[in-house]
Amino acid sequence: MHNQNAAQTVSARRDDLNAVSEHLSLESFHKLNRACETLQYFGSDLRRHEINGLSQLYTPQILSYVHEDISHVLDELKAKGLCRDFLSPTSANGGEHHV
Repeated sequence: MHNQNAAQTVSARRDDLNAVSEHLSLESFHKLNRACETLQYFGSDLRRHEINGLSQLYTPQILSYVHEDISHVLDELKAKGLCRDFLSPTSANGGEHHV
């Protein structure tokens, strides 16, 4: 049964007092795991089978599916400020943004 309570979260960072300060949603955690498992299976499948017309049909859909999951997680991380050190214009890379 689906729980209608507030979304559960997974700790993403802890402060000096070991108290949870920022969180990744349970949905994003599941999306990251699903993307990893999908790509692991996909890579294994590509190594096992010859590339043919069928793989040309499903490859774009799989990559699009994984892209959606990872984009969701990245958007959440940015919104929660967990990427602020990487997105800062004064970062060590001279202000370049690599996304």
